[in-house]
Amino acid sequence: MALTWKKRLVLSSVSAVLVFGAVSAWAGWKLDSTHSSIGFSSVKNDSVMEQHGFRNLSGSISDDGEVSLSIDLTSVDTKIQIRDERMKKELFHTDKYPLTTIAAKVDAKAIGELNAGQTVVQDVDFALDLHGKSEVLKAKVQVTGLDDGGLLVSTIQPVEVKAGTFGLDGGIGKLKEIAELNSILLTVPVNANLVFVAE
Repeated sequence: MALTWKKRLVLSSVSAVLVFGAVSAWAGWKLDSTHSSIGFSSVKNDSVMEQHGFRNLSGSISDDGEVSLSIDLTSVDTKIQIRDERMKKELFHTDKYPLTTIAAKVDAKAIGELNAGQTVVQDVDFALDLHGKSEVLKAKVQVTGLDDGGLLVSTIQPVEVKAGTFGLDGGIGKLKEIAELNSILLTVPVNANLVFVAE
């Protein structure tokens, strides 16, 4: 039996709602900077380890798994103001390189199907753009589903960033000289705990 124009209109409207809902469900995720952290450790005089981080982060994961992160290096936080200023000036040279960025690709289907409390582990290659140099590094991360479709992405083990790879060894040498230290380790372990909310 032929559909009346009213039934066709209703069916068209329902189809549009279903299609729109599907698109919205795959709109991706946005970083919740308030509940996210990226931290790094420094080791001085061969045995003294200190933890540092950054106050300002931004980022997103697209519906096809493209990850984009930006770290504001001017927001470095070592809990000591004079050390923050020295790092910005002598190590990161934030007047020229105020940001560092990370780009990666994750399995969007696997993380998009996670319910709250479910986890998946992924090996991720990511491009780190730091201090005017870009290198591809590797990380093993655990992705946990959160309420309302959110995600928690955490490094399972620290990512080791070698200062010399990014031309930061000279800056570390300068910091060692200023602080009158015997040594500062040139390999820096980095950890991340990133909360993303569904858009």
